[in-house]
Amino acid sequence: MTGNEKRIAATGVLAGLVLASVLYASYRFARGESVAPTAASTTRNHSPAEPAPDDAMATGAFVQVEMTAEEQKAIQLRTEEVHRRDLQRSVLAVGRVEEAETRLATISARVGGRIDRLFADYTGQELKQGQAIALLYSPEVVASAEEYRLAREHLEKLGPGAAPRAVEQARDLVEASRRRLELWGIREEQVRELEQSGAPRIHITISSPVNGIITERRVTQGQYVREGDVLYTVSDLSTVWVKVDVFETDLPLVRVGQPVEITTESMPGRTLAGRVGFIEPMLNPQTRTVAVRIEVKNPRMSLRPGMYVHATLLSRAEKTLAVPRSAVLDTGMRKVVYVALGGDAFEGRQVEVGPPGEKYYPVLAGLKEGERVVTRGNFLIDSQTRITGGMTGLFGGSKEFAGEPTAAQKNGWKVTLQVEPDPPLGGTENDFLVSLTGPDGKAASDAQVRVELLMPAMPAMGMAEMRASAELRWDGQQYRGKASIPMAGRWSVTVEALRGGKRLARYRTQLNAR
Repeated sequence: MTGNEKRIAATGVLAGLVLASVLYASYRFARGESVAPTAASTTRNHSPAEPAPDDAMATGAFVQVEMTAEEQKAIQLRTEEVHRRDLQRSVLAVGRVEEAETRLATISARVGGRIDRLFADYTGQELKQGQAIALLYSPEVVASAEEYRLAREHLEKLGPGAAPRAVEQARDLVEASRRRLELWGIREEQVRELEQSGAPRIHITISSPVNGIITERRVTQGQYVREGDVLYTVSDLSTVWVKVDVFETDLPLVRVGQPVEITTESMPGRTLAGRVGFIEPMLNPQTRTVAVRIEVKNPRMSLRPGMYVHATLLSRAEKTLAVPRSAVLDTGMRKVVYVALGGDAFEGRQVEVGPPGEKYYPVLAGLKEGERVVTRGNFLIDSQTRITGGMTGLFGGSKEFAGEPTAAQKNGWKVTLQVEPDPPLGGTENDFLVSLTGPDGKAASDAQVRVELLMPAMPAMGMAEMRASAELRWDGQQYRGKASIPMAGRWSVTVEALRGGKRLARYRTQLNAR
């Protein structure tokens, strides 16, 4: 490397160090580490050392913002009054249809034997109570039927002169034989047929004891079965269960016996009615939901196990203080609304709300009846306060006020502003002088005049918004006061004149501090 190249490289390194030092000093200055606050310096909402708006609301403090009529019109701001409403809250959930466990039945063999004939031979077949489903040949039943026949013949042969003890024993034998047949599933009409024909029947007819659908078949024609073997499982689908998963936040709205509306895509335009029958005691830790069982009448087999349905769990209508859902901003940590204070002022406020209805939240804490909340434009207000710590601009950052002509007041009031020295100096106090004249052209000496200075935030550079302000006093000719301008640069200035809390005039302009 030549000597000239070495000098150029050294110069570049030195320039880089100087630039880095300047940027670091500016960064520390912007954070307030090198600026000592004066007694005249205040902020409308908070200083960089104070909590951000979201943190402020977390500690119970309120963030107040101010917007002109033009700014409100620009974001199409709307408000609505908070008052008590008949609020019916509902829980929407997706469910699946299942068989009702209380309506399951099994058909078993009461006696061992051979299945010689099946009348119900496939899964899904519908059965009616008393319907014949199989013919069973059982040697034990044939023997018992023959025993019953012989017992009856013996009783008939005993004549009038027979000993009472013998007659009584014969009757007991007939009754015991008949009872055994009934316990093995021989119906009363089959017993009567046996009595009339005098010959035992070879087959036992197995009948369905319930209405339902065959959900499982475990027997085939010609199969030998033992006593107690399950032949069929039958499900009565005239009533079904719908299992839905309800989020833990919605559990306070769910109770046993609650009415439920069931709809499905297979029945467009139709709604079935059901009721909550059971709420499971355990919560699913993965989905944070609780299973709820709904009992639904199922005419014409409209619902089939395995189908997905939509369930609406309806709660009782209650008269409660309610706020529109569009007014509530959920930050994830808390819920915030912006309350209109009158005029151009709004206040960000943390609220507690219950599970929502279709259009409204029930208010648990944070609002009073009759207050007005922002229902449209509140997201823009909230996003701006998070960027700048106050409502100093719209749509993505702090704004600088364009200068307003002295005679621009619509009500005839005029404001004139002077700064000494001109241009003002950054990092020190400067004199601010304001002349205020009314619609009659005369100077007003009984107003409260305030000057506020704003250095817009620059989020891309990590610089927070800076403010300074001063209260001006009447000196016999005009209003005078001192304000410390923290640093050199371009500042937005607002002059506001009040009388008895009512605004007389507002004037905005810009100045460049050296």
